[in-house]
Amino acid sequence: MGSYCTHCGSEMPIDAVFCVNCGTPKGVGRSYCGNCGSQLDPNSGFCVNCGVAPDNTAAGASMPVFVEPVPPTAGGPGIPYAGPPAQPNNGKLKKTLPIIIIAGVLAFVALMVVLVVSINASSTINLNKYLTIEAEGYDGYGSVRASIDWVAITEKYGKKVKFTKRASRELFGMDWFVSGAPILALEQGIRVRMEKSSNVSNGEEINYEWVIDEELYDYVKVKLKYNDDTYTVSGLSTVGTFDAFADVEVTFSGFAPNGRMEYRYNGSDLDSYYFSCDKTDGLSNGDTVTLKIDSSKIESLISRIGKVPAESEKQYVVSGLDEYVAKYSDLTEDLITKMRSEAEDTIYSYTASNYDSTSSLSGLTYSGYIMSMIKDAGSYYDDKNCVYIIYSGTVGNSEGKFSTAKVFFPVKFTNILKNADGMTYEENEGIVGRSDLDGSWSSTSGYTNPLLCYMEIVEANRDKYTSECGDGFEVYQNRTDIAKLEDIGENGKQALRDDAKTRIESYMANEYNEDMIVSGLTFKGEYLLVAKTQGSDFAKNNRYFVVYSATISHAKNEFPTTTVYYPVEYDGIVKLPDEYMVTKTEGIQGHATITDTWYGTDGYIDGATMFSELITANRDSYTYEVSDGLTEFGS
Repeated sequence: MGSYCTHCGSEMPIDAVFCVNCGTPKGVGRSYCGNCGSQLDPNSGFCVNCGVAPDNTAAGASMPVFVEPVPPTAGGPGIPYAGPPAQPNNGKLKKTLPIIIIAGVLAFVALMVVLVVSINASSTINLNKYLTIEAEGYDGYGSVRASIDWVAITEKYGKKVKFTKRASRELFGMDWFVSGAPILALEQGIRVRMEKSSNVSNGEEINYEWVIDEELYDYVKVKLKYNDDTYTVSGLSTVGTFDAFADVEVTFSGFAPNGRMEYRYNGSDLDSYYFSCDKTDGLSNGDTVTLKIDSSKIESLISRIGKVPAESEKQYVVSGLDEYVAKYSDLTEDLITKMRSEAEDTIYSYTASNYDSTSSLSGLTYSGYIMSMIKDAGSYYDDKNCVYIIYSGTVGNSEGKFSTAKVFFPVKFTNILKNADGMTYEENEGIVGRSDLDGSWSSTSGYTNPLLCYMEIVEANRDKYTSECGDGFEVYQNRTDIAKLEDIGENGKQALRDDAKTRIESYMANEYNEDMIVSGLTFKGEYLLVAKTQGSDFAKNNRYFVVYSATISHAKNEFPTTTVYYPVEYDGIVKLPDEYMVTKTEGIQGHATITDTWYGTDGYIDGATMFSELITANRDSYTYEVSDGLTEFGS
């Protein structure tokens, strides 16, 4: 089966390219069915007679409608155009869409696109077109001002800029919202920031940028166009110049880092009130301060002398201040040698004046330093810096009134200054600290525990001072808290066992009479209590008990043979890099009366009582651990 020409309705062979009647290319022409020649429905594109689309597609398929071109003057080769043949329509009116209507629709669409683009372009505000930047004043002292012509913007865009729905919900009651003028909202949300606006000179390039409120677009329907740029200063008046700083006298006084700057004008053209300074106190050597001319006084100066300063400001470098030394490494060798010598003299003078004839100091050795620098340089009530020169020595008593102890003597030197003549300190304040000596009411200046020395000088003053330790004393900065027995380590435990045994033997020698016989002094075990709340008072963080036992009897049988337990208490044990340190030694704990006698002894004669008083009574504040040798009394 062939097809029909869609222009004239003639039947066309299957392999024909042109209509044999009118010469129209196959598939081009009026809206006629290519199957039966009937007119196509202009709305659906299907044949009104047979229901087939122009390319013989089954009815119901989606196909385009062919549009009738302008009729040719003739048909195919040698065949005149006679128009389409009459086609049956079953009594229905055939409808076609004239090409002029389609062209009109397309033209209308194009016009609307142009109008939309034009409207959008015309409602976009190019802010730079309404920006004016002006310079006024005198060369070197001019001012620059940026202004936006909101009157012109309002005239052109006032009816095009609208509030958003969010503005209607959230801005009810705002003055510019009530007035119904969204341009006023733009005016409040847009400004120009100048890189520099005063003391400008001709030819100087000044950057400026637009600053747009981030929430502006939430409340106003507007499109903005803008770009940052550079303004070149011009038009400033020029007059004669002179050096305004030639007759300025600047002086620095006081102590760094709290030095002061003063200036005075000694010339005839100006007065001191023409000047201002950015910083006049809290100064250190090497700081830079800037002295400026008050630009508001330039016009009066021109009217009076007809000239302006050649420069509007001048910088001065601070120098010549006595300076508080901030680091130990900045101290001179001469000063360090002097302070060490002074520290030795201070310690020997103290012991000679305060120790009795039975007490002595030996083996005095330099053991390090602590240097502290104040954090608030402006404080007038505290030392600006301090250096503690620390020596240690052995303090003993020939009559055994107290246990031999190693004592650390920190000697304090305050306010170390550096100036053109060298370094000096303000005062030697003597030995810092106080410690009790074990086994008596005796005490000494200094510290029997160097960790306490560190805590009281460094840790207790961290709010006011930064500190550094050196020459061996820095080991007390690096410590580890003890939480369980194994943390002490075997070497640490053995050292404390040896010390405990010495203390017990010393006690027996001094307190037991010649008829009391001691035998079998043996290490029994150990207790460790760890504070549930750890703090900076190391003595309260843990308690360690080394327990020895011994049998005591009386040569005249005045009391029965009795076993005594001697717990020696060491508080605040900490691990240092190469040793263990005890914050405080409490000595032998407990006291007992031997059954049915008047004889008494330090320690306990009942192990259960010892466990109850040392362990159970402290369970509210401490956790505890019991070694194997003592579990028979409680665990």
